Amino acid sequence: MITTLRRSTIALLASSLLLTIGRGATLPFMTIYLTRRFQLEVDVIGYALSLALVVGVLFSMGFGILADKFDKKRYMVWSVLVFILGFSAIPLVNNALLVVIFFALINCAYSVFSTVLKAWFADRLTAEKKARIFSLNYTILNIGWTVGPPIGTLLVMHSINLPFWLAAACAAFPLVFIQLFLQRDGAAAAQPGAAVVYLLRAAGLLRRRRLRLLSLAVCAGGRQQRIRRESGGRGAAGQRRGGGCSAVRGWPAAEREKYPPADDLRHRLLCDRPCGL
Repeated sequence: MITTLRRSTIALLASSLLLTIGRGATLPFMTIYLTRRFQLEVDVIGYALSLALVVGVLFSMGFGILADKFDKKRYMVWSVLVFILGFSAIPLVNNALLVVIFFALINCAYSVFSTVLKAWFADRLTAEKKARIFSLNYTILNIGWTVGPPIGTLLVMHSINLPFWLAAACAAFPLVFIQLFLQRDGAAAAQPGAAVVYLLRAAGLLRRRRLRLLSLAVCAGGRQQRIRRESGGRGAAGQRRGGGCSAVRGWPAAEREKYPPADDLRHRLLCDRPCGL
């Protein structure tokens, strides 16, 4: 492995460990924090934290589509900055709704970082080293979630705000590591609007697919009506005697009864030709 690549990989693994420790030191104590600070009911806290976690998961699903289309270093830096600002703001605000919003932003930032981190490993490493580094990253995540909660417990005994300050301090080191040891993606950096272009292309592709499906459904419905008119109202029963397409004509009679021509869309997908559509 090249020395520069090795330094970058170690820096990212260390960043992943520190961010996970910070998150592990705060997440188990969010219920305690909201109860002591704002006197919220337990069911309300459960709904609020679940919503914040779901927002992070949904954001990671949408962001994962664009993970390969932009400069990864830039978005790692932005995600770590949001991580730091979120954990720094939670002890300073006096509104429970703002705390939940900041917590949702932290989950989104963590999702972005983890997604871009995996994309960076997939782009830079060979197949052999990729499996080893991905396995090592999962081990580091488990270590972070094992070490974080005990540290958070010790800090909560002194002050309920200390775990959040610890998380913000832990995230400051990854910011330095990424700035020093990671290089920008040349192709992605040269096209800052590439993410928007790919998003519009994806939306156009989905729109074209919906159009094709709609056209196929309209054609199928029109052919069904034409067959009924030509068979004198007998519908699909009259068409069965006609034999249908070549894919169904050679089937046994029992199978032909299951898939009558022009009866449903599944038959058209099984045919070896368009059946007159």
